[in-house]
Amino acid sequence: MDIDIRGKVILVTGASRGIGAACALTLAQAGASVAVNYLNSGDLAGHLVGEIAAAGGQAMAVQADVRDPDAVERMAAAVIARFGRIDVLVNNANIHFPIRPFIDLSWADIESKLTGELGALYNCSQAVLRDMLPRKAGKLIFVSSTLSRYPGCGFAAHAAAKAAMDSIARVMAT
Repeated sequence: MDIDIRGKVILVTGASRGIGAACALTLAQAGASVAVNYLNSGDLAGHLVGEIAAAGGQAMAVQADVRDPDAVERMAAAVIARFGRIDVLVNNANIHFPIRPFIDLSWADIESKLTGELGALYNCSQAVLRDMLPRKAGKLIFVSSTLSRYPGCGFAAHAAAKAAMDSIARVMAT
């Protein structure tokens, strides 16, 4: 992939492993300064930051539960203090959910996924938009799932949350 994002500051949520780590590493290799958000995987986030630094890139690890608005505000402030701004948010953090047939889900299971997923999107977007809007610059990227359009058995909570995320993204883009 050949992208030039040298000098951009990108916050990737849920970046200590999986898709988030791959995104953070790729973005750093393309020249961005990357904030690697994690919830519990501090060792993995630290290792990724070390890998980016060893390759000549700039990165920082920042712990925050993206469902907690105060923690997200502190995270955004730390990134801005370190890098001066946030140019891109990659809203990637996945909120845990049970994989079970709908009949076996409680409302609390569904509500937890919906509230967590949409709360994370809301909290992170609000925090970075306060930095982006005065500069009239910035991008929001929401990592979703094909399950939002083509749901599968056992994924009711996840599919509903990602479909809501997709809908909010379309509204925000207008």
